[in-house]
Amino acid sequence: MRIQLLYILFFLIGTNLFAQSSLGTLEGTLTSDQGELLSFATVRLREINTGTISDIRGKYKLQAKEGKYTIEVTYVGCEKFTAQVQIRRGATRKNDFVLKTTSFLIGSIEVVAKNDFLQNTPETKTSISAGEIEHIQASSLNDVLKLTPGVETTNPTLNSTEKAEIRNGDPIGTQIILDGIPITNNANMQIGIGQSSANSGIDLRAIPAENIKEVEVIRGIPSVQYGDLTDGILIVKTKSSVETPKLKMKYNPQLYESNLSAGFGLGSWVMNTNLNVASSSRDIRIEQDGYTRIALQSSLEKAADEYATKNVFYFTRAFDEYKEKPGYALREAWYNRDINVKYSGDHFIMLNELDKINLKLSVGYTYQNSYDQRLVSRDNLVLSTRLTEGTQEGRIVFGSYLGKKNIRGDVWNLYGDLNYLTRFYVASPLHNVLFGITYRNDFNKGEGIIFDPLFPPSVSVTTPRLRRYDMIPDYPILSLYLEDRVTGNIILPFTFSAGLRYEIFKPSGIDFGGLAGKKDFIKSQNGSFLNPRIAMSVSLTENTQLRLGYGVTAKSPPMGMIYAQERYYDVVDTVSVVNPQYPDSNFSLISTFIREQANRSIKGYTQKKYEVSLDQQWDFFGFTVTGYLNSSKDMFESVSQPNYYYKRSFPYWPADTGSLITRYYLDTYTRYGNKGYLDVKGIELSMGTKRIPVINTVIKLDASYMHTVAGSKDGYYFSSSRFVAALNEEVIPMYKDYESYNKEVLINYRFEIQSKELGMWLTLHIQQKPMDIDGRNGYDDTLATGYYSVTKGLVSIPEEQRPDAAYSAMTRHLQGFELLEEDRPNKWLVNLKVSKSLWKGAVISFYVNNFFNNRPLYRIQRSSAASPSYERRNPGIFYGLDFNTMIDL
Repeated sequence: MRIQLLYILFFLIGTNLFAQSSLGTLEGTLTSDQGELLSFATVRLREINTGTISDIRGKYKLQAKEGKYTIEVTYVGCEKFTAQVQIRRGATRKNDFVLKTTSFLIGSIEVVAKNDFLQNTPETKTSISAGEIEHIQASSLNDVLKLTPGVETTNPTLNSTEKAEIRNGDPIGTQIILDGIPITNNANMQIGIGQSSANSGIDLRAIPAENIKEVEVIRGIPSVQYGDLTDGILIVKTKSSVETPKLKMKYNPQLYESNLSAGFGLGSWVMNTNLNVASSSRDIRIEQDGYTRIALQSSLEKAADEYATKNVFYFTRAFDEYKEKPGYALREAWYNRDINVKYSGDHFIMLNELDKINLKLSVGYTYQNSYDQRLVSRDNLVLSTRLTEGTQEGRIVFGSYLGKKNIRGDVWNLYGDLNYLTRFYVASPLHNVLFGITYRNDFNKGEGIIFDPLFPPSVSVTTPRLRRYDMIPDYPILSLYLEDRVTGNIILPFTFSAGLRYEIFKPSGIDFGGLAGKKDFIKSQNGSFLNPRIAMSVSLTENTQLRLGYGVTAKSPPMGMIYAQERYYDVVDTVSVVNPQYPDSNFSLISTFIREQANRSIKGYTQKKYEVSLDQQWDFFGFTVTGYLNSSKDMFESVSQPNYYYKRSFPYWPADTGSLITRYYLDTYTRYGNKGYLDVKGIELSMGTKRIPVINTVIKLDASYMHTVAGSKDGYYFSSSRFVAALNEEVIPMYKDYESYNKEVLINYRFEIQSKELGMWLTLHIQQKPMDIDGRNGYDDTLATGYYSVTKGLVSIPEEQRPDAAYSAMTRHLQGFELLEEDRPNKWLVNLKVSKSLWKGAVISFYVNNFFNNRPLYRIQRSSAASPSYERRNPGIFYGLDFNTMIDL
């Protein structure tokens, strides 16, 4: 079936039912009334609902059949422009348009008022401008997300790992695209030290907010051009224009940040450079305890009629440090230090007015160095360094020592995307057909896990081992995609997009049986997925738009799950200490048992998305309401695996013949599998006004309702081992897993006073959370569903036998409060942000989060009355100050 669909779609690409010679061309340059070239403005012919985007030089070009049309030009910060134009067959007509500016500068911050509330693409997204980012004093990309529906306010520090959650999804399913290149975390193996983002989403702290031109947060069904994601996309575009040098300094009680940026014209090229230094403290009493980021970015861009190229070079140095606390007996300390160097290039060539080739390339290298220390203390330790199962004489270590461990990774990320866009008419509608191929390869050639084997970083029954990462295979991903985006006017103006993306996670060969459609044509180790996506928008009236969408997305498993390190159980069989001063007089035997935690065949997981939206606008006011359902299945989940090991005596050592098992031990270890599911359904409402005259105020409201259900398919979990008299053996009981749910409503009210005359932008932000409920379905099922034992292995108990007395010793014992639902009361949070110009090109900004220091105390219902637990429902009062100024050279 997959191959037949591809045959059909490729056949459509090669079919041209309309002679292109019958078209006429309209071209020109777009500027504002301030003389600014308008890059990436939207140009549309209303009657046929087709259009284009202006390039970096403000130039546009579009083709249509002969006739009279109404042209609409929209640009953020300008009033919508409309005019009547005439297009003649085979002729090129030049029309330059000037748009009236509605934006203005407060110092160096551009204040933009929204004038169009209808989205120009079918997918649901939020666009956030550079001015909004500067006004809220964002320190990283994570702070920018707080301007989207459903995201709670937190204080802007860099003290903990920050990951993007879109619509309550898993952060691993959010794709971050920086200047056209996806950021990947697949080869990150820094597992188990400090605040690592391995096996999870991208740490957003590494991306400074100061050089961002625009962020698009796509929450709906994305184009098939985007892959290896499930929940959503953050498309980050950095600045690449000629700009006066600007210096910015930022302070809050836990953060210092400085930024220097500038853009220069070098002939026909534009060079933009940004240097950012930020330091955030966890404990101000301890020097260098916190997170420090040094980020340098330089871009070189050129645009012409036939081609455009953008080259960006990145350098990032990050220090995440947890220092040893003076006088703390365990002497715990850790750090994660990264150096990242990356090049990305985005190049396109116009073959003619209708055909374009686009090539994106990226090479990235990250040196990762993690360190962990803690005091290891026991009377005597018996150590083994075996990497295979068996028994050997152990090494005895006496007393305490400081256990130290390093994890060092050399991560390489290679990326390439080549696509071809062709446009043609079939009768009246315009088809924009895009097809392309994406290749990515991630690999880690680091030294891996390093420590002194004679003094391991921790000692218990399970003991770590050395491991080199350069022995791990590389991780290629191949994707093919095809999409047709149709715009036109058949009864009503519409945009219809349909496409397929074929993703192959670690391709392993070709199976020609797939030509029959019954198998995967390209075989893979970690899954092949053919993901259809359909989206449509229909203009019911000039001011009313309906949008519908359905799509499937897929996410690849990271290498840390595929190639997890084995678990080593070291059992001391015998130990005899005669004299610690004379090692030869002491003797020990230690046996090693190895359990495989890697899952080389784990597959990617998928999410089905359903969405319907209504956009409505009037002269000064507009709103968007969206209903959605995101259903993820086969998600990555750490699954417990029961096992046993044993202790033996060796009467004839060094021969192991005649050895006797003296004791069995039962335990569990974990292995990632495709067991999880996550269903999120919700409603989002966004409302806003244009800038109201006289009071110069913009009123915004966004509200979000989300109902989340998460669990494990055919899930189970194990308890601790115990002796069951009725079974006459020690067992590990097994129980049905339970399901978690959450219901929440979050409302943001924003009142923004934007006064050009006063040179001030004041935002009063009020956040309300009237609903916050969570609970557990199936948690009251206390009967065992099975057990694991040495003699019988894994045994399932028939459903009708679960209440039998023979299994009563395995019943879980609960107290009533453990079954309660948490239903938190309504809460409010008030934040204030002010930006005020000082002189031309200079501005000072400050904010106060939780202005009234409202921190209601909530008693956790699932805690005992004798020993209750509480939580604070709001972050504490927090403030920050920002100064930036242009530097005229």
